[in-house]
Amino acid sequence: MKFQKLFSLLTIVFLLSFLPKGYGQNQPLRDSTSRLTNIQKTGILRLGVAGDYAPFAIRQGDSLYGADIKLGRCLASAMGVRPVFVKTSWATLAADMQKDAFDIALGGISITPERAALATFSIPYHSGGKTFLCRRAYSARFSDAAAVNQPSVRLIVNHGGTNESVAKSLFPAATLIVYPDNIGIFNEVIAGRADVMLTDDTEADLKVEQYPQLCRSLAGTLTKSDKGLWIQADTALVGFVNNWLQKQLAAGMPQQWLKEAMSVKH
Repeated sequence: MKFQKLFSLLTIVFLLSFLPKGYGQNQPLRDSTSRLTNIQKTGILRLGVAGDYAPFAIRQGDSLYGADIKLGRCLASAMGVRPVFVKTSWATLAADMQKDAFDIALGGISITPERAALATFSIPYHSGGKTFLCRRAYSARFSDAAAVNQPSVRLIVNHGGTNESVAKSLFPAATLIVYPDNIGIFNEVIAGRADVMLTDDTEADLKVEQYPQLCRSLAGTLTKSDKGLWIQADTALVGFVNNWLQKQLAAGMPQQWLKEAMSVKH
């Protein structure tokens, strides 16, 4: 009996000798702190941004500005790392997130169930909703949703974002124009190639200041949504971001950054 026990023990030791060194000690290596640790080790925080959504993030030549750009730089500074802004688009944002093209996406990203299923959102730092932007001559005509949901109305939205998805959901009868970007789209309304645009209230208020020809024809909003940072799934990274963002909200910084971005004339 003693010999059988000794033989069994020797057999187990022999089999364990063939396992990889360190097996079972650091499993799994892909633990919840791996991404945050890697960011701190490399000294780089990759921030995905479309860069065509003022006042949150706008690209002008090689420069980026806006409330979320300031937020991203301050977040990276709090981590002790350098921010690197990775170009994406609203149409490819979800695919780029899944490809791990960046650690965090920002730039006025609305929190939606579809996006939340792919990656984690931070606590919200801005709330708003969709409204109408049109030429001043049509302000009375497009003062409610029923007036826009007509086949004769050319409703324009930028491609790939929540403007497009909400337009398709709420205005199925309207003639929908999907424009490739969120920069030249305003000239389409001014030139009369589109009747009305669906966009967030914050952007609408900014564009009214930038383009005297335009006005916000709906006083309130059609929807309500929050904006947050869209973060790759990593418990430690999400925890760091939320803890930092909570302090910034308490200090009124996101509101201040947005106010500053709204006052900049570009």
